[in-house]
Amino acid sequence: MNNSYKALKFFTFILLIISCNSTKRNIILHQKTAKKPIIIRASLEDSTIYEIKLPNRLKITNKALFAKSFIMINYLYQDSLSKWADRNIQLFRINDETLIPISNNKRKNIAGRESLEFIYYTRHFLNPSKSTQQQFKPYLKKMLTTNKDTLHIGTVTEFRQKHPKLFQQLTKGDRISIQFLEGKKLGKPISIPVTW
Repeated sequence: MNNSYKALKFFTFILLIISCNSTKRNIILHQKTAKKPIIIRASLEDSTIYEIKLPNRLKITNKALFAKSFIMINYLYQDSLSKWADRNIQLFRINDETLIPISNNKRKNIAGRESLEFIYYTRHFLNPSKSTQQQFKPYLKKMLTTNKDTLHIGTVTEFRQKHPKLFQQLTKGDRISIQFLEGKKLGKPISIPVTW
């Protein structure tokens, strides 16, 4: 009886560990505004701003005792032009506030009870309509004058204040999704709305 009681306790303990190791419950995704510049890109030949890259910060915390791995952070665009292009994001590690580019489709490991922090840049495409392009006229003028197709234009907070409707159109309903590996297969995605 004593051995069977010990075996039952051991079996219950193992089940408890396995059930508590659910990825969804042990992973926390926390976003906060990145104080990095927004980047716009232009076609100088067409005098059109066609892309805006918005920075955001993402902290992924693993509350489990064991390491967790994932391959990619997916950014799910909802505005039709960016959704159609499906260019995902540019991903960076942070080292003393310096951005170090990393691959968004290579394995990333988070040790048990540890966190990883990233900066990512979205790649929203801009509508070539006159009303949208009009908002970027001062920036485009500067780009044409300097003959540069890329320009840093301030932070997300500043852009939201200057262009609230456009910012809303670009980011409304966007989500971040991560699928952690469960063995060699991808598990169910953890998906959260993007916050700025």
